[in-house]
Amino acid sequence: MVLRAAEDIPAGTKIQSKYLAMAEVGKFGLPDAVIKDKALAEGKIAQTDIAKGDYLFPQKIGDFVADEKLDRIARDNKRLVTISVPSIAAGLSSHLESGDIVTVAVFSNQKKEGDASQSTSAQVILYPELKGLEVYSVENARTQSTAQVRKQQAENQQSSSDPIPKAVTLIATEAQAAKLIEAEYTGKLHLIFEKRGVSHEQ
Repeated sequence: MVLRAAEDIPAGTKIQSKYLAMAEVGKFGLPDAVIKDKALAEGKIAQTDIAKGDYLFPQKIGDFVADEKLDRIARDNKRLVTISVPSIAAGLSSHLESGDIVTVAVFSNQKKEGDASQSTSAQVILYPELKGLEVYSVENARTQSTAQVRKQQAENQQSSSDPIPKAVTLIATEAQAAKLIEAEYTGKLHLIFEKRGVSHEQ
């Protein structure tokens, strides 16, 4: 007895018992990896489209739609938003890592509303909604992972790249993402380290 799809299963679908059927087939020519136990497939996620009647193989199913971290973000109804890092200091030099918790401060140097003079007012704004944000990834000027660059340097591999952040992707709510985008275009962003979180760097 082997496991087959009882109906079409689109990629990303959580596999339930109703999608599965046991079929009796001859052993001749049957791939060794074909799944023969429903328990090994139920609750898994289809990694590709599976047509009705197809055998189920381990590579066609998995525990996540994308990966553990992206699935968590989607499940929590969060978003990913990338911000530019205007200077070495603004991006915490080379110390920032995936999983870190940061506050995003906004440096504003704009003319005050209703002020007839040409003077500007410089200020640092700490919005409550931009505190406690988790870093998803950190990239350098070549959009390379700074974690990978540091790893190469630690292993004494030759690398012309540097681990200085130029872009940081943050996990945010929709409201936080909107505030970050607004701040990106109206001021300069500066990251403030809060604490080291759980690293997801590969």
